[in-house]
Amino acid sequence: MNRIEIGIMAHNEAGNLDALLSAVMSGPKADRVCIVSSGSTDGTDMIAKRWANKYPQIQAIIEKQRRGKAVAINQFLSSLAPQTEMVVLISGDVTPSPGSVGHLLAAFDDPEVAMAGAQPCPTNPSTGLVNKIVRFQWTLHDLIARERPKLGEMVAFRPPTVPLHPNTVVDEAALEAQLTSDGGTLAYVPQAKVFNCGPQTFADLVTQRERIWIGHRMLWKRTGYRVSTGRILDLIPAATRYLVANPGTIPVVFAAGAIELFARLRGSFRHYCLGLKPTIWPRINSAKRVQISPSSAPRASRPRA
Repeated sequence: MNRIEIGIMAHNEAGNLDALLSAVMSGPKADRVCIVSSGSTDGTDMIAKRWANKYPQIQAIIEKQRRGKAVAINQFLSSLAPQTEMVVLISGDVTPSPGSVGHLLAAFDDPEVAMAGAQPCPTNPSTGLVNKIVRFQWTLHDLIARERPKLGEMVAFRPPTVPLHPNTVVDEAALEAQLTSDGGTLAYVPQAKVFNCGPQTFADLVTQRERIWIGHRMLWKRTGYRVSTGRILDLIPAATRYLVANPGTIPVVFAAGAIELFARLRGSFRHYCLGLKPTIWPRINSAKRVQISPSSAPRASRPRA
């Protein structure tokens, strides 16, 4: 049986962490589940410690200072047991669907697969222009990833890996670059679904798209690696097919394109001319409205001896 370790990176995710851990613990048995809480001030630390007290395989690493997600991932990776054969990374603001971790790990039955990723599914309502844009963006991501994998939100890979560059703001893409450099392939696994909430205001949506664009540019300059959605030209064929099948969504698709173009232009200016490097992402509060089940939280118990 392969040794599996799961890393959960969290910053102020008290609203989602119980549901996330409940989903993880109901899936394939992991030898270790490590929660790295970085600079949290909203009760995330307390929730992580409560789960660690209840389950021996859960470990909580508390970082008093937030130094960026890449640093948190590196801390988790440096603590892997030498015999670990599979690693799963999960963002602290998503919730995996039942069985999704198992579907993700099944991709490694193919020995050529170096990294596998789940399908992100937005929980944004279907009303309101921003919500419709977010839902379209993830639909477009799914269409492209089925042909040319682009992984994110929940990924799995075989260790070892070298530490991520501490300034990266696109950690999954950085892992893609590293793990495919020796000829390994990427696997996009639509059956493995993770639910997340996208931005719900125009300002937050532009901020998110801008920082992702800057992150991908920084990665490309450092490694020469470009994700499958890195260029506008990469998006047009799938967007066109979607429009043909859904002509009533023309206003949403064109609004999404305008926002993406504006975010990339502003991001390029702020990165190249002003030197912006968003290593530590500002919290996007409108993307943190998640639904949790109070019954999923374990009751407090005494610390283990």
